[in-house]
Amino acid sequence: MATPAAWLEQSFALVHGEDGDGRREAVAAWKRQHVDPEWADFSLTLCTEGCPWAEVLAALQEAAPLGAEARAVIVPAADNLFGKRRGGAKDKKQDLPEAVTTFLQRPLQGVKLLLVAWSTVPAGPGNPLGSKPWTDWAKAGRILKVGALEPAEILPFLQEEARRLGLGLEPEAAEMLRERLGGNVGLIKRAMEVFDLASERRVISPRLVEVMTYRMTDQRVFAWSEAWQKGQLAQALKILRECQEDDFEKASLMLVSQAAREMGRVASVAQALAYGLKKESELAQAIQLPPNQAWLLGRSYLPVAARMGLSRARTLLGAVVQCERDIKGTALSRSPTPLLELTTRLCREWAR
Repeated sequence: MATPAAWLEQSFALVHGEDGDGRREAVAAWKRQHVDPEWADFSLTLCTEGCPWAEVLAALQEAAPLGAEARAVIVPAADNLFGKRRGGAKDKKQDLPEAVTTFLQRPLQGVKLLLVAWSTVPAGPGNPLGSKPWTDWAKAGRILKVGALEPAEILPFLQEEARRLGLGLEPEAAEMLRERLGGNVGLIKRAMEVFDLASERRVISPRLVEVMTYRMTDQRVFAWSEAWQKGQLAQALKILRECQEDDFEKASLMLVSQAAREMGRVASVAQALAYGLKKESELAQAIQLPPNQAWLLGRSYLPVAARMGLSRARTLLGAVVQCERDIKGTALSRSPTPLLELTTRLCREWAR
Protein backbone atom coordinates (compact mmCIF):
# COMPACT_ATOMS: atom_id res chain seq x y z
CA MET A 1 0.00 0.00 0.00
CA ALA A 2 1.34 3.40 -0.98
CA THR A 3 2.29 5.80 1.81
CA PRO A 4 -0.10 8.81 1.80
CA ALA A 5 1.53 11.91 0.30
CA ALA A 6 -0.11 14.18 2.89
CA TRP A 7 1.56 12.26 5.73
CA LEU A 8 4.93 12.31 3.97
CA GLU A 9 4.88 16.10 3.91
CA GLN A 10 4.81 16.28 7.72
CA SER A 11 8.15 17.13 9.32
CA PHE A 12 6.88 15.87 12.71
CA ALA A 13 5.14 12.50 12.25
CA LEU A 14 4.18 9.19 13.85
CA VAL A 15 3.74 5.81 12.16
CA HIS A 16 2.32 2.96 14.23
CA GLY A 17 0.84 -0.50 13.73
CA GLU A 18 1.68 -4.19 13.37
CA ASP A 19 2.25 -4.22 9.60
CA GLY A 20 6.05 -4.57 9.41
CA ASP A 21 6.19 -4.12 5.64
CA GLY A 22 4.02 -1.01 5.83
CA ARG A 23 6.19 0.46 8.58
CA ARG A 24 9.39 -0.07 6.63
CA GLU A 25 7.91 1.47 3.48
CA ALA A 26 6.61 4.47 5.42
CA VAL A 27 9.92 5.08 7.21
CA ALA A 28 11.91 4.73 3.98
CA ALA A 29 9.57 7.11 2.14
CA TRP A 30 9.73 9.66 4.97
CA LYS A 31 13.54 9.54 4.97
CA ARG A 32 13.65 10.09 1.21
CA GLN A 33 11.40 13.10 1.67
CA HIS A 34 13.13 14.73 4.64
CA VAL A 35 16.73 13.50 4.87
CA ASP A 36 19.36 14.62 2.36
CA PRO A 37 21.43 11.48 1.68
CA GLU A 38 24.59 13.58 1.26
CA TRP A 39 24.19 14.93 4.80
CA ALA A 40 22.59 11.86 6.44
CA ASP A 41 25.73 10.92 8.40
CA PHE A 42 25.72 14.33 10.07
CA SER A 43 22.09 15.47 10.09
CA LEU A 44 20.23 12.24 10.95
CA THR A 45 20.05 10.88 14.50
CA LEU A 46 18.69 7.40 15.26
CA CYS A 47 17.67 7.10 18.89
CA THR A 48 18.19 3.83 20.75
CA GLU A 49 15.34 1.33 21.01
CA GLY A 50 13.14 1.89 24.03
CA CYS A 51 14.82 5.21 24.80
CA PRO A 52 13.11 7.67 27.20
CA TRP A 53 11.69 11.05 26.18
CA ALA A 54 14.78 12.72 27.66
CA GLU A 55 16.98 11.14 24.96
CA VAL A 56 14.55 12.14 22.21
CA LEU A 57 14.40 15.72 23.50
CA ALA A 58 18.19 15.95 23.72
CA ALA A 59 18.52 14.76 20.13
CA LEU A 60 15.93 17.29 18.94
CA GLN A 61 17.80 20.15 20.60
CA GLU A 62 21.09 19.48 18.85
CA ALA A 63 22.04 22.02 16.23
CA ALA A 64 22.01 21.14 12.55
CA PRO A 65 25.49 20.88 10.98
CA LEU A 66 26.74 23.76 8.84
CA GLY A 67 25.54 23.36 5.27
CA ALA A 68 22.52 21.20 6.10
CA GLU A 69 19.05 22.71 5.78
CA ALA A 70 17.65 20.69 8.68
CA ARG A 71 18.38 17.82 10.98
CA ALA A 72 16.14 14.79 11.50
CA VAL A 73 15.56 12.51 14.47
CA ILE A 74 14.06 9.03 14.08
CA VAL A 75 12.92 6.96 17.07
CA PRO A 76 12.83 3.41 15.59
CA ALA A 77 11.02 1.73 18.51
CA ALA A 78 8.89 4.27 20.35
CA ASP A 79 6.21 2.02 21.86
CA ASN A 80 7.38 2.68 25.41
CA LEU A 81 6.88 6.43 24.89
CA PHE A 82 3.14 5.78 24.54
CA GLY A 83 2.86 3.08 27.21
CA LYS A 84 0.66 3.06 30.27
CA ARG A 85 1.67 3.02 33.90
CA ARG A 86 -0.18 1.19 36.63
CA GLY A 87 -2.33 3.31 38.89
CA GLY A 88 -4.89 2.13 41.39
CA ALA A 89 -7.47 -0.26 40.04
CA LYS A 90 -6.73 0.40 36.41
CA ASP A 91 -4.11 1.63 34.02
CA LYS A 92 -3.46 5.33 33.59
CA LYS A 93 -1.88 6.78 30.50
CA GLN A 94 1.52 8.37 30.92
CA ASP A 95 1.59 12.16 30.93
CA LEU A 96 4.15 13.71 28.64
CA PRO A 97 6.91 15.69 30.35
CA GLU A 98 6.13 19.38 30.12
CA ALA A 99 9.27 20.11 28.10
CA VAL A 100 8.30 17.43 25.55
CA THR A 101 4.74 18.74 25.25
CA THR A 102 6.03 22.25 24.66
CA PHE A 103 8.50 21.10 22.03
CA LEU A 104 5.95 18.95 20.17
CA GLN A 105 3.48 21.84 20.09
CA ARG A 106 6.06 24.48 19.13
CA PRO A 107 8.99 22.69 17.45
CA LEU A 108 12.15 24.55 16.53
CA GLN A 109 12.75 25.52 12.94
CA GLY A 110 14.97 23.14 10.97
CA VAL A 111 14.17 20.08 13.11
CA LYS A 112 12.25 17.00 11.97
CA LEU A 113 11.00 14.03 13.98
CA LEU A 114 9.65 10.58 13.09
CA LEU A 115 8.30 8.32 15.84
CA VAL A 116 7.90 4.63 14.92
CA ALA A 117 5.72 2.37 17.10
CA TRP A 118 5.58 -1.34 16.28
CA SER A 119 2.13 -1.84 17.78
CA THR A 120 -1.07 0.11 17.28
CA VAL A 121 -1.19 3.02 19.71
CA PRO A 122 -4.79 3.39 20.92
CA ALA A 123 -6.65 6.65 20.43
CA GLY A 124 -9.79 8.00 22.06
CA PRO A 125 -10.52 9.26 25.59
CA GLY A 126 -8.15 7.92 28.22
CA ASN A 127 -5.76 6.42 25.66
CA PRO A 128 -2.25 7.58 24.67
CA LEU A 129 -3.41 9.30 21.46
CA GLY A 130 -6.57 10.65 23.03
CA SER A 131 -5.16 13.94 24.31
CA LYS A 132 -3.04 16.86 23.17
CA PRO A 133 -0.69 17.16 21.41
CA TRP A 134 -1.59 13.89 19.68
CA THR A 135 -5.14 14.94 18.84
CA ASP A 136 -3.66 17.98 17.10
CA TRP A 137 -1.24 15.69 15.26
CA ALA A 138 -4.13 13.53 14.08
CA LYS A 139 -6.06 16.56 12.76
CA ALA A 140 -2.93 17.77 10.94
CA GLY A 141 -2.42 14.39 9.26
CA ARG A 142 0.81 13.60 11.12
CA ILE A 143 -0.26 10.12 12.31
CA LEU A 144 -0.18 7.10 9.98
CA LYS A 145 -1.61 3.75 11.08
CA VAL A 146 -0.34 0.60 9.35
CA GLY A 147 -1.74 -1.87 11.85
CA ALA A 148 -4.44 -4.49 11.69
CA LEU A 149 -7.22 -4.08 9.17
CA GLU A 150 -10.72 -3.34 10.35
CA PRO A 151 -13.11 -6.34 10.04
CA ALA A 152 -14.82 -4.83 6.98
CA GLU A 153 -11.45 -4.28 5.27
CA ILE A 154 -10.11 -7.84 5.50
CA LEU A 155 -12.00 -9.53 2.64
CA PRO A 156 -11.38 -6.70 0.14
CA PHE A 157 -7.68 -6.75 1.07
CA LEU A 158 -7.51 -10.53 0.57
CA GLN A 159 -9.16 -10.19 -2.83
CA GLU A 160 -6.82 -7.37 -3.84
CA GLU A 161 -3.75 -9.40 -2.84
CA ALA A 162 -5.04 -12.40 -4.80
CA ARG A 163 -5.56 -10.22 -7.90
CA ARG A 164 -2.09 -8.73 -7.50
CA LEU A 165 -0.56 -12.21 -7.59
CA GLY A 166 -2.83 -13.45 -10.37
CA LEU A 167 -4.65 -15.92 -8.15
CA GLY A 168 -8.29 -16.89 -8.01
CA LEU A 169 -9.84 -16.78 -4.54
CA GLU A 170 -12.92 -18.88 -3.85
CA PRO A 171 -15.45 -17.22 -1.49
CA GLU A 172 -15.30 -20.00 1.10
CA ALA A 173 -11.51 -19.90 1.06
CA ALA A 174 -11.55 -16.12 1.54
CA GLU A 175 -13.81 -16.51 4.58
CA MET A 176 -11.51 -19.18 6.04
CA LEU A 177 -8.51 -16.90 5.58
CA ARG A 178 -10.34 -14.03 7.23
CA GLU A 179 -11.10 -16.20 10.27
CA ARG A 180 -7.61 -17.72 10.54
CA LEU A 181 -5.40 -14.76 9.71
CA GLY A 182 -7.47 -11.90 11.08
CA GLY A 183 -6.48 -8.37 10.06
CA ASN A 184 -2.69 -8.74 10.32
CA VAL A 185 -1.48 -7.28 7.01
CA GLY A 186 2.00 -8.79 7.20
CA LEU A 187 0.65 -12.27 7.94
CA ILE A 188 -1.87 -12.02 5.10
CA LYS A 189 0.81 -10.95 2.61
CA ARG A 190 3.13 -13.79 3.57
CA ALA A 191 0.31 -16.32 3.42
CA MET A 192 -0.67 -15.14 -0.05
CA GLU A 193 2.95 -15.43 -1.19
CA VAL A 194 2.91 -19.04 0.03
CA PHE A 195 -0.28 -19.69 -1.94
CA ASP A 196 1.35 -18.14 -4.99
CA LEU A 197 4.08 -20.79 -4.81
CA ALA A 198 1.88 -23.71 -3.77
CA SER A 199 -1.20 -23.30 -5.98
CA GLU A 200 -0.77 -25.30 -9.18
CA ARG A 201 -4.22 -24.34 -10.52
CA ARG A 202 -3.68 -20.67 -9.55
CA VAL A 203 -6.82 -20.88 -7.45
CA ILE A 204 -6.96 -20.67 -3.65
CA SER A 205 -9.46 -23.31 -2.57
CA PRO A 206 -10.74 -24.16 0.93
CA ARG A 207 -8.71 -27.39 0.83
CA LEU A 208 -5.52 -25.46 0.04
CA VAL A 209 -6.22 -23.04 2.89
CA GLU A 210 -6.80 -25.96 5.25
CA VAL A 211 -3.45 -27.51 4.35
CA MET A 212 -1.32 -24.37 4.17
CA THR A 213 -2.50 -22.47 7.25
CA TYR A 214 -2.52 -25.35 9.73
CA ARG A 215 -0.57 -24.06 12.74
CA MET A 216 1.47 -21.69 10.59
CA THR A 217 3.33 -20.05 13.46
CA ASP A 218 4.08 -23.36 15.16
CA GLN A 219 5.53 -24.79 11.97
CA ARG A 220 7.80 -21.78 11.47
CA VAL A 221 9.06 -22.11 15.03
CA PHE A 222 10.19 -25.66 14.24
CA ALA A 223 11.70 -24.46 10.97
CA TRP A 224 13.67 -21.81 12.89
CA SER A 225 14.97 -24.42 15.33
CA GLU A 226 15.90 -26.80 12.52
CA ALA A 227 17.77 -24.04 10.67
CA TRP A 228 20.11 -23.08 13.52
CA GLN A 229 20.65 -26.73 14.41
CA LYS A 230 21.91 -27.30 10.86
CA GLY A 231 24.14 -24.23 11.00
CA GLN A 232 21.95 -22.34 8.49
CA LEU A 233 22.25 -18.93 10.14
CA ALA A 234 20.83 -16.84 7.28
CA GLN A 235 17.72 -19.03 7.08
CA ALA A 236 17.24 -18.99 10.86
CA LEU A 237 17.49 -15.19 10.97
CA LYS A 238 15.06 -14.86 8.07
CA ILE A 239 12.45 -17.01 9.83
CA LEU A 240 13.06 -15.12 13.08
CA ARG A 241 12.42 -11.77 11.38
CA GLU A 242 9.22 -12.98 9.70
CA CYS A 243 7.83 -14.48 12.91
CA GLN A 244 8.51 -11.33 14.93
CA GLU A 245 7.04 -9.05 12.26
CA ASP A 246 3.80 -11.04 12.17
CA ASP A 247 3.24 -11.34 15.93
CA PHE A 248 6.18 -10.09 17.99
CA GLU A 249 5.14 -11.05 21.51
CA LYS A 250 3.59 -14.45 20.79
CA ALA A 251 6.28 -15.49 18.30
CA SER A 252 9.18 -14.38 20.52
CA LEU A 253 7.91 -16.40 23.47
CA MET A 254 7.25 -19.45 21.28
CA LEU A 255 10.74 -19.24 19.76
CA VAL A 256 12.57 -18.92 23.07
CA SER A 257 10.43 -21.76 24.52
CA GLN A 258 11.46 -23.98 21.63
CA ALA A 259 15.12 -23.10 22.22
CA ALA A 260 14.72 -23.81 25.94
CA ARG A 261 13.26 -27.24 25.23
CA GLU A 262 16.05 -28.16 22.80
CA MET A 263 18.87 -26.89 25.00
CA GLY A 264 17.23 -28.32 28.12
CA ARG A 265 17.33 -31.76 26.55
CA VAL A 266 20.97 -31.37 25.51
CA ALA A 267 21.96 -30.20 28.99
CA SER A 268 20.10 -33.16 30.56
CA VAL A 269 21.84 -35.62 28.26
CA ALA A 270 25.21 -34.02 29.06
CA GLN A 271 24.46 -34.36 32.77
CA ALA A 272 23.42 -38.00 32.34
CA LEU A 273 26.67 -38.69 30.46
CA ALA A 274 28.61 -37.05 33.29
CA TYR A 275 26.88 -39.42 35.73
CA GLY A 276 28.06 -42.39 33.66
CA LEU A 277 24.88 -43.32 31.77
CA LYS A 278 25.65 -44.71 28.33
CA LYS A 279 22.67 -46.73 27.05
CA GLU A 280 20.39 -44.78 24.72
CA SER A 281 17.32 -46.14 26.53
CA GLU A 282 18.64 -44.71 29.81
CA LEU A 283 19.50 -41.38 28.20
CA ALA A 284 16.08 -41.12 26.54
CA GLN A 285 14.45 -41.80 29.90
CA ALA A 286 16.66 -39.17 31.54
CA ILE A 287 15.30 -36.43 29.27
CA GLN A 288 11.76 -37.90 29.20
CA LEU A 289 11.85 -38.23 25.43
CA PRO A 290 8.56 -39.63 24.04
CA PRO A 291 8.88 -42.98 22.21
CA ASN A 292 7.91 -41.41 18.88
CA GLN A 293 10.81 -38.96 19.24
CA ALA A 294 13.45 -41.43 20.42
CA TRP A 295 15.23 -41.17 17.07
CA LEU A 296 16.15 -37.55 17.94
CA LEU A 297 18.51 -38.77 20.67
CA GLY A 298 21.02 -40.45 18.37
CA ARG A 299 20.62 -37.96 15.54
CA SER A 300 20.87 -34.75 17.50
CA TYR A 301 20.89 -34.56 21.29
CA LEU A 302 23.51 -37.18 22.09
CA PRO A 303 26.18 -36.04 19.58
CA VAL A 304 25.70 -32.39 20.53
CA ALA A 305 25.77 -33.11 24.28
CA ALA A 306 28.92 -35.23 23.93
CA ARG A 307 30.62 -32.49 21.93
CA MET A 308 29.56 -29.62 24.19
CA GLY A 309 30.11 -31.23 27.53
CA LEU A 310 28.17 -30.39 30.67
CA SER A 311 29.79 -27.02 31.33
CA ARG A 312 29.16 -25.55 27.85
CA ALA A 313 25.65 -27.02 27.68
CA ARG A 314 24.74 -25.40 31.00
CA THR A 315 26.23 -22.09 29.87
CA LEU A 316 24.19 -22.13 26.66
CA LEU A 317 21.01 -23.09 28.53
CA GLY A 318 21.68 -20.13 30.83
CA ALA A 319 21.89 -17.90 27.75
CA VAL A 320 18.44 -19.12 26.68
CA VAL A 321 17.00 -18.35 30.12
CA GLN A 322 18.59 -14.90 30.06
CA CYS A 323 17.14 -14.30 26.59
CA GLU A 324 13.66 -15.06 27.89
CA ARG A 325 14.16 -12.51 30.68
CA ASP A 326 15.42 -9.95 28.17
CA ILE A 327 12.42 -10.51 25.91
CA LYS A 328 10.00 -9.94 28.77
CA GLY A 329 12.01 -6.94 29.94
CA THR A 330 12.02 -5.30 26.49
CA ALA A 331 8.41 -6.13 25.61
CA LEU A 332 7.47 -2.47 25.25
CA SER A 333 10.35 -1.57 22.95
CA ARG A 334 9.94 -4.85 21.04
CA SER A 335 13.67 -5.15 20.56
CA PRO A 336 14.66 -8.05 18.25
CA THR A 337 18.21 -8.02 19.66
CA PRO A 338 17.92 -10.74 22.40
CA LEU A 339 16.61 -13.41 20.03
CA LEU A 340 18.89 -12.23 17.24
CA GLU A 341 21.95 -12.74 19.44
CA LEU A 342 20.62 -16.05 20.81
CA THR A 343 19.95 -17.41 17.31
CA THR A 344 23.51 -16.57 16.24
CA ARG A 345 24.99 -18.15 19.36
CA LEU A 346 22.87 -21.31 19.11
CA CYS A 347 23.80 -21.71 15.46
CA ARG A 348 27.52 -21.44 16.16
CA GLU A 349 27.55 -23.61 19.29
CA TRP A 350 25.15 -26.34 18.08
CA ALA A 351 26.74 -26.76 14.65
CA ARG A 352 30.35 -26.36 15.79
